[in-house]
Amino acid sequence: MSEGVLEINDCGLRVFDGTNEVLESPGVAIINSREIVTGTAALMRARSHPTEVNHQFWRRLSLESVKSDNPGCRHHADLAFCHLKAVGDLCDLPNEVALAVPGNFTREQLALLLGVVKESPINVVALIDSATACLASCAPRGVHLHVELHRHQTLVSRIDVYEQAELDIAETVNEAGLQHFQDAWARVFTDAFIMQCRFDPFHSAEAEQQLYDQLPQWIARAMRQGEVMAELDDRTAKVSLRQLQDASTPILSRVRAMIENLSDPNSVVFVSHRWAEIPGGAQLAERIHLLPHNAVAQAAEQRWQEIHSDSGPLRLINAISAAPATEVAVQVNAAAEAAATHLLYGHRALAAQQPLFVSWQEGKLSVTPTPPSHPAATITNHSGRLALRVDAGAELMLNGEQISTPINLTAGDRIGVADIEDVITAISVEHYGA
Repeated sequence: MSEGVLEINDCGLRVFDGTNEVLESPGVAIINSREIVTGTAALMRARSHPTEVNHQFWRRLSLESVKSDNPGCRHHADLAFCHLKAVGDLCDLPNEVALAVPGNFTREQLALLLGVVKESPINVVALIDSATACLASCAPRGVHLHVELHRHQTLVSRIDVYEQAELDIAETVNEAGLQHFQDAWARVFTDAFIMQCRFDPFHSAEAEQQLYDQLPQWIARAMRQGEVMAELDDRTAKVSLRQLQDASTPILSRVRAMIENLSDPNSVVFVSHRWAEIPGGAQLAERIHLLPHNAVAQAAEQRWQEIHSDSGPLRLINAISAAPATEVAVQVNAAAEAAATHLLYGHRALAAQQPLFVSWQEGKLSVTPTPPSHPAATITNHSGRLALRVDAGAELMLNGEQISTPINLTAGDRIGVADIEDVITAISVEHYGA
């Protein structure tokens, strides 16, 4: 008899047979009077049929009415049922399934979910909190965080790990989901196509759909190579990884703020595999551990006898026995990029607690806390991160490339001007001791 996991996450419902992922299906539906289409097929039509799309039904799982002419779609729970049924049609489901759910589901949503599942082809024998399960088998003793990306939000769960791993609190960061990242990246690529090709993908529903279909590949290529040549409708535009990181920064900042609010000094931040696909996602915290893509399936397999229910109503399991402390050896990675704190020019380092101004005159660069008559750029401090904004008409270089849009500075970045040998270097100054 096979055992597996169904993970509920609207970025993609995932089915595992043992620890092997056999299907991922995005939480998106296309509804019209003739049909209800879910998953990948719906995602590939979402931009070209915007009036027919619904990608909120998992987040808003309820009996709330949905406007539709289709008799099979009365409310969000109907769409969840259609999605689960489609998942069952697309793959061979394990005989017994542990249902892994996000920690912010309400009791009413959990009850409704179990009712929907009961009418589906899925034989659920356990109901577990995803974050608790993931950390039970790999986290050291202490208070740690689990950070998961959903389609419309990020979920930060605080887990107490001692003899048991137990969910303490789960907080959502709204407007910080995969959809928000993709919309921000889409604007970067659209601006690049407009500037470099005089082509606006958003003027055509078909071109917009193609842009969103290509986004994951473009992002992956930029993260590997530092830039990407995006091709769309026989046109090509270049986008740098730094541009994508800057577009991601406002969203990442909100997630970091929640992490800082919930963490302890010795907390490790365990992030799901989805963050590895987000520019800047590896810099969410100072002490970070990237979980494998099948972390919840591994945890369920190791604790199957503990979580399995032979009979009676299922209850949510949010406390699971922790792995013995002697068996835990977690690799903690420091943030890959150090945020700049000072600007170094010549033998002077200027702290950027207040705005600093870059200018040049007679072949010499200058950086000062007082605005010159003709500033070329302004550096400001936003929540501990330095941002460089180039003034209109100024031809400024960053790391050897000309820039015009605002950009965040990382330690090691070099600000300069063509034909001037001197550079201003962004550096990180660390303090030790009392």
